[in-house]
Amino acid sequence: MKVRWQDVNWKHGVKTALAAGLCLVLARMLKLYQPYWACVSTIVVMQSETAATITASRDRVVGTAVGALVGWGAAYLWKGNFLAYALAVLVCMVVPELIGLKGAGRLAGVAATIILLVPTSFSYGAVARDRFLEVSFGIVVALVVSHVLWRHTTVAKT
Repeated sequence: MKVRWQDVNWKHGVKTALAAGLCLVLARMLKLYQPYWACVSTIVVMQSETAATITASRDRVVGTAVGALVGWGAAYLWKGNFLAYALAVLVCMVVPELIGLKGAGRLAGVAATIILLVPTSFSYGAVARDRFLEVSFGIVVALVVSHVLWRHTTVAKT
């Protein structure tokens, strides 16, 4: 199937690129420790329509919060044990589903995995806190840009 230039969702691409660029500039100004997590979050949650961006943002922030707490708790209590990691991922998958946010589970698992498996010289609590703050910052930038620029940027059908 050949894709035509006029079928490309340029507005969504431009909106996402602007949000990611703005996020990087602001994250650097605020001296976030790992600003790329904010930028990744901006890109991940940005959707063609504002309502979809809000839903993706909710899942991402809840998933990150659950994953940060579970990852920090697992690291604090069991220090890298295989069973602790597997149990942490299980808890991350189940807790969001129990509160009706099934899409947040995999994001929680990712956050816990980053906290538990990425080597760092910082405390697990600091890593969990920073990850949540960086992700949340990226989400806020995406929500603001989504609200301001082209709320409905779906591809026109011809």
